[in-house]
Amino acid sequence: MKQFNLPDLGEGLPDAEVVRWLVKEGDTVAVDQPMVEMETAKAVVEVPSPYAGRIAKLHGQAGDVIDVGAVLVTFGEPGEAITSEEVEAPAVEAEAATSANASANGASEIFKLPDLGEGLPDAEVVRWLVKEGETVTVDQPMVEMETAKAVVEVPSPVAGVVSKFFGQAGDVIEVGAPLVEFGGTADGSTNASSDATPADSGEEKRADSGTVVGAVEVGHNVVAETSSAVVKALAKKLKVDLAQVKGTGTNGQITQKDVKAAANSGQAQVSSSASSEVVVGTETSNPLTYKASPAVRALAKKLGVDLGSCATSGRKGSITRDDVEAAAKGGSASFAASAPSATAMSPSQAAGLPPVNLEIKPETVRGVRRAMAMGMAHSHATVVPTTLVEDADISAWPKGTDSLARYVRALVTAAKQVPALNAWFDGQNFERILHPNVNVGIAVDSGDGLYVPVVHNADRMDMTGVRASVQELRQKIESKALKQEDQQNGTITLSNFGSIAGRYGTPVVSPPQVAILGTGRFRNELKLTDKGINNAKMLPLSLTFDHRACTGGEAARFLAAVIEDLQKAH
Repeated sequence: MKQFNLPDLGEGLPDAEVVRWLVKEGDTVAVDQPMVEMETAKAVVEVPSPYAGRIAKLHGQAGDVIDVGAVLVTFGEPGEAITSEEVEAPAVEAEAATSANASANGASEIFKLPDLGEGLPDAEVVRWLVKEGETVTVDQPMVEMETAKAVVEVPSPVAGVVSKFFGQAGDVIEVGAPLVEFGGTADGSTNASSDATPADSGEEKRADSGTVVGAVEVGHNVVAETSSAVVKALAKKLKVDLAQVKGTGTNGQITQKDVKAAANSGQAQVSSSASSEVVVGTETSNPLTYKASPAVRALAKKLGVDLGSCATSGRKGSITRDDVEAAAKGGSASFAASAPSATAMSPSQAAGLPPVNLEIKPETVRGVRRAMAMGMAHSHATVVPTTLVEDADISAWPKGTDSLARYVRALVTAAKQVPALNAWFDGQNFERILHPNVNVGIAVDSGDGLYVPVVHNADRMDMTGVRASVQELRQKIESKALKQEDQQNGTITLSNFGSIAGRYGTPVVSPPQVAILGTGRFRNELKLTDKGINNAKMLPLSLTFDHRACTGGEAARFLAAVIEDLQKAH
């Protein structure tokens, strides 16, 4: 009997609701076969089976809310008679029995990287929180994985001994690929190796463990896998050409052991012939080939002189006009004469930068940038955006005013007056939620891509509190400590692109939100008033809203409320 508990579906939420079961009690399921649709706060997620076996009991019906960590499904072996007492046995006892059995028998169990809730195909290992050989408990965090949006802790699904990691910091693991192996060698007892010599048994077990990429053992079942990201990442790290490696795994799959053997033997190394060959000759168009100014190159071309045959008399071994002219007259042919051929490297070339061949390869977009790309595409496909632009006269602001805090305050003020823009909209069911609280997403540009951390309950903060919250979120971004909950439940977004450049823009609404405010770069302009012409400090504003969810009048009233608050001195 095995108990499968509801895992964290990546939303960081404590529970999820059963939408519908995709299997029935008594059904036989395969590994990764979808069993149930669970609804989280953001989406409906299919939960796959972690085991192959027979469904003994489904714990919950459609509409029931299941806590994360609570029993979701009880599994039995095909043909196994299941009593009611076994079905109702506490999950802890079942887990303990499973763990004890695995430890006692030396059996191993592979834990594969689950879908971390982003719907993305992979995640990157940030750091391991446990060590190989360490005993872990259920739900104990094992590793930090960076998804497209945040760093997520992956908890242990079982209690047992961690015997192997399938990746190191920086490695990208595909969803469904092996992540951790439990049980096996930690206590040194491996029944299967009883007929081997004591000295070899442990090593042999470890070597076999490295080949599970070709045939992954899940419980008592062997599941064929295709070449995984682990093998590819290892090959890349060891500079092994997989095309030259013969696989020894199931159905000829290349295993980690094959890659390591190829690396140790020096065979199948990635070809470096392009860089190892000395590039010589009469090429003068590449400025890295010879040290000569454009004028000197032009003169050499005009006179038909090969820069490679020129002596160098210029500073730091550069070729001068005199050198070219001398070569044209044959006066500096001493080097050219002594050179065995035109393909030899010149002294000037030897003294300067070596020739290089540059190859540009596509860069895989991952992490935050991939999330940005997906989010923007989703918005473009679903939202009906309309943008209003206007200026706010902020001449009354005292010197030293915290502009970002004022923007947030203005958003809060407008959201209270026009709640239609501080809302979520479901375009499929035509439903909306008008939020009583105001959670302001702040667009933050970074080298990794665009983050949108959320200042929660901004309507309950003063400007000092808003600034402190923003600073804390920025520090989390810099230290890669931003969690999913720091980016969730935004009700409206602020993009302060004017802090870099730009006057007006068309900010992109992030569904299910319905509005985003962009603030442009300040400018001074002469403004005609009743008292004459004044020099005014103007702040450009761009408000984009989803026209499915709110009217143009509501958006205009919202923008007017923003302007009214911004134009106050305090």
